[in-house]
Formats: sequence, structure tokens, C-alpha cells
Amino acid sequence: MAAADGADAHAFANEREVIEYFTSLSRETNAARQKIAELGVSLREHVNVLTNVRGLEPTRRCFRSVGGVLVERTVGEVIPAVETNASNLQRAIDAIKEQCAVKEAELEALRKKYKIRVQGEDESEGQAKVPTQGGGGILA
Repeated sequence: MAAADGADAHAFANEREVIEYFTSLSRETNAARQKIAELGVSLREHVNVLTNVRGLEPTRRCFRSVGGVLVERTVGEVIPAVETNASNLQRAIDAIKEQCAVKEAELEALRKKYKIRVQGEDESEGQAKVPTQGGGGILA
């Protein structure tokens, strides 16, 4: 089952397939959130470096880590490279956020369509106490 397809595009044969798809989509969403957090930390580091080096004279030498190797450069050479990396990180974060939003919308559509409840989540007001008649939802 391709994750790019919408929930409506899937024809699930049984509850197990719905649960498997929901679980895999949920894992993908969590992985995307983790990647966003990781890239966000890296972006903050880049911004911090830019804040600190902008006030220095462009001919002053500095060291930059490139692929795990320290390289000696001047501040004037480093600033454009760090700015480019920071903007690339921001674009990557934005792209992953868009993908994450699409997957979250698909998860929500699956929740509503198949009445999926995840164990450990807070139940809506009163839903846990009042049993519903006529349609048991899927518990994932």
C-alpha cells in the first residue's frame, strides 16, 4: 500500500489492513515530526553562528566544519555558505511540514471513516463512559 495514496483510494479488505495502514501512516508522521525537530535544532545553530560572526571583520580567519573536517576560511567566505545552508534547512523544514500535514489529514480521515481510537489517547468528553450502539470502531 502506497502512503502517497489517500485513504479513499484504498480498498481495505478487512480491519487488519486498515489498522496496518493506519499504523504505518502514524509512524511516518512521527518520523516526519522528529526530522522537523532535528532540522530545527540545526537551523537554530546556523542562525546562532550567523548572529555571532556578522559583527566580525570579513578578513578574520575562522574555522568551519565541512563533512566532519575543520576547514580554515575567512569570515567573509563562511557567512554566505552558512546563510545558504540555513535557507536550505528552512526550505527542507517547510517541505516536511507540508508532507506531515497531508499525512495528518489522511490519518484524521481514516479515524473518522473507520472510527479508529488509539489506545492511550485521551477520550473525547464522555465518549469513553457511554458505549455506542450499532458500530464498534476499530481499536489500534
